[in-house]
Amino acid sequence: MALIERESEVAALRVALDECLSGQTRIALVEGAAGCGKSELVDTVTEWAEDAGALVLQAFGSLAEKELPLGVMRQLAHDAPPGTLPEVSAAPDGQPQVRAMREFRSALAKLSTTTPVMLSIDDLHHADDASLRYLQHLVRHSRTTSMLLLLAGPLHHAGQDAAFGTELLRSRNVQRIRLRPLSREGTAGFVTDVPQPAPPAELADELHAISGGNPLLLRALLEEYRSVQPGRGDAGHLLPEPEEIFGQAVLTCLRRSGPHAPELGAVLAVLGDSYTPERAGRLLGQPAFATAQSVASLAASGILDGHRFRHPSAESAVLDRASSTTLAGLHLRTAEFLYAEGESVTQVAGHLLSVAQHGGCLSGTPWAAGILSKAGERLVLDNDATRATTLLELAHELSEDEQQRAAIKTRLAAITWRVDPATAENHLSVPLEVLRSGRLPSERMAPLAALLTGQGRIAEAAEVRARLLSVDRESDLDGFARTGAGVGTGTSVGTGAVRDAVESEPPLPAGEEPVGCDAWPLPETESETETATAERFLRAVVLADATLEPIIRALRVLVHSRRPERAALCCRELIAEAERQGAPTWQALFSSKLAEVLLRLGDLHPAEEYANRALAYLPDRCGSAFAGGPTAVAIRVRTLMGDHATVARLLQQPLSDNLFRSVHGLYYLRARGLYLMATHQLDAALADLREASRLARRWGVDRPAMLPWRTDTAEVLIRLGEPARAERLVEQQLATPDAQRPWVRGISLRLRAETADPRQQLSLLNQAVDELARSGDRVEQARALADLGRALRTLGEPARADLMTRRALILARESGAEAMCAEIAPELGPEDGASGYTVHSSFRSDVDTKLSDSERRVATLAASGYTNREISLRLHITVSTVEQHLTRVYRKLNITRRQDLPFDLQLTVSTTEVA
Repeated sequence: MALIERESEVAALRVALDECLSGQTRIALVEGAAGCGKSELVDTVTEWAEDAGALVLQAFGSLAEKELPLGVMRQLAHDAPPGTLPEVSAAPDGQPQVRAMREFRSALAKLSTTTPVMLSIDDLHHADDASLRYLQHLVRHSRTTSMLLLLAGPLHHAGQDAAFGTELLRSRNVQRIRLRPLSREGTAGFVTDVPQPAPPAELADELHAISGGNPLLLRALLEEYRSVQPGRGDAGHLLPEPEEIFGQAVLTCLRRSGPHAPELGAVLAVLGDSYTPERAGRLLGQPAFATAQSVASLAASGILDGHRFRHPSAESAVLDRASSTTLAGLHLRTAEFLYAEGESVTQVAGHLLSVAQHGGCLSGTPWAAGILSKAGERLVLDNDATRATTLLELAHELSEDEQQRAAIKTRLAAITWRVDPATAENHLSVPLEVLRSGRLPSERMAPLAALLTGQGRIAEAAEVRARLLSVDRESDLDGFARTGAGVGTGTSVGTGAVRDAVESEPPLPAGEEPVGCDAWPLPETESETETATAERFLRAVVLADATLEPIIRALRVLVHSRRPERAALCCRELIAEAERQGAPTWQALFSSKLAEVLLRLGDLHPAEEYANRALAYLPDRCGSAFAGGPTAVAIRVRTLMGDHATVARLLQQPLSDNLFRSVHGLYYLRARGLYLMATHQLDAALADLREASRLARRWGVDRPAMLPWRTDTAEVLIRLGEPARAERLVEQQLATPDAQRPWVRGISLRLRAETADPRQQLSLLNQAVDELARSGDRVEQARALADLGRALRTLGEPARADLMTRRALILARESGAEAMCAEIAPELGPEDGASGYTVHSSFRSDVDTKLSDSERRVATLAASGYTNREISLRLHITVSTVEQHLTRVYRKLNITRRQDLPFDLQLTVSTTEVA
């Protein structure tokens, strides 16, 4: 196995030995990279010579004895029979004397007359200078001696003695034999007797790719392969470890490749693709040509492929051998000259990072923070957020400039928001401190405000925008706050004016004047044009850091439109895209938004599912204000389900310090307030709802479409026996622009009916039912229908009352609002309360197949309790046409009267059809 692919070399050495045995002088120089089998070949020829009766004198060069004069020659003389060779000697300066060399050559020639002599010297490159002078004398003057001088040394060795090398070139007796790495076919010869978990051909290819055909490395790999432990291999493939046999073989090859080869290995690992002979030479303190020669030697050994290590385990073995101090120094010097040469900032930054990771000091590089920041920005563009974050954190640590540190923290907040909102929120504490000290440049304020807005921290976002307005002198902040005007199309309601006109709203404490801002914008009115524009934008936009805020704004428009289900579809698509980009916070963000949409539609179980998904994406839900949003959804859902024990556990979870400085805190306060109202803790509920109102007005985001605190508070006040105060709050909500939206108008009219005259109640509740049906909120529609049923029962219309109550029960049950079901069911008879919401399949089949669209629309309104006159007005047809449609419906469904219409008929018809 040792002589695989060495047939020609073996033949040449056999001829040289035969000629020596026949009385001639022959000199053979075996050259090859470390580990390529030079010593094995020398040992083989030595065995042949001894078997043939020749006298073999052996010596080995040693780095430790390189400075010992005549060390190699003394080894040769020691192997000769006593008295046959003179003692070798040198002058006081260590140089050999000519007379002594002649005496040695003559004695050697005399000895060869009786028996052929073979002089074998391995690791010639480590031979001392005095011994090389002796050998040079023998090469030049030995012509007729029966002698074979067998020398072995490496290729491309920078330390090779020039004079001796020249002498070998001049001599016609010298035969140079070069050993090259094994080919892929030669490597296959090594694996013939190895157990084969993997196919031999594949194993040979793998071994050759890792070792480069170096026999020493091959043996190490095979030994490791034979002893591989479970879990170390994959389907029989080899995974060499740097600290085991293969790694030790790599280090052995390096040590045999020259005195500076191990250091060169570390330099090459540090430089990577930045390698040039000049740069490596600078790090090693040697000429570029010598470095290039050493690199060629390592490439010939198979350790390198060009200037890079063939296998990561080989590189790791070299780096593990080097001390952290050495590596830190190499990386620092590399960073310095790459910076001076104007190389890529990402290359320079990578070395600076390595300096820090190895415990090196960067205090002497004032330019480092800037380079790291620029490199971090480049990596963000390359979608490598993890490395970008690491570089920017180091830049922040090194920077001594307060404004630069604030800018770096702002960028870190933007980048880490993708994966860890709690960390992102914490990053903004530094720029906020600089802002409040008055030292944050105005150009840094807008990005800071945008990030705070994205995190939902609208109070601080408003603070930043106020300071920016003050710095730019664009408007007077106090006047801006008094008018309550917003910025752009998404303005907030004029809360200051509304508050002054409303006695029931608790006044803001002194110094807490409302600050209008566009931090959480929503169009003043529900416009189909704006809704269509938002939907088109969401269909076309590419999810990225720069587009995240406008995406959220567009989603907000859809959520509060008449078709919130379109927002749900967009959310699902954005969740999938965030997953593809590996951005868990974005997945949490859109899952939370989808949970809000589903809650808004009255789909409670899926709403809770997506709220929990959003929380599961967060690495630290307790440390992030964002977690308050999905938690609020979960609290609302479980409250509507009547699962108060689960809500109590949710409310016991720790909260972020930033929660009540963010919009998520508003939703949390409302959710907790509604739970407290459901559990009859009315004073506590009122306190939470009032705090939510105070914050919303203080921050300039008092929008009933997002936070209907007035109707929530009114419901608590009604239960507390204060209907007059409740009525004023409802009227205030109806006076806001948001009351044009069906959802806000619907919930407002329902609460207004609570304090109205019984005759007015019917009209108000019918309007509320219509508006809430248009909004798509099944839970609120069920609530309004239940109230309408009670009002009808009070007015002595039990049949219509039962119809409305049954509809309410169906909607509540299908939504999952079990608490509402428990309230509604007792109002019906036992048979209706228990099973009245069950839909007969025959009716559904008849409706689907027998009725025309026009007939279904009329039947739906009739089943909902509308008179023929009311149906004609809603559908813009004559009363006669209504009657004709109903006659056909009765005949097709095989019923005889209005009361026999399936009470859940409206569920088979879309809201737009009914409207």
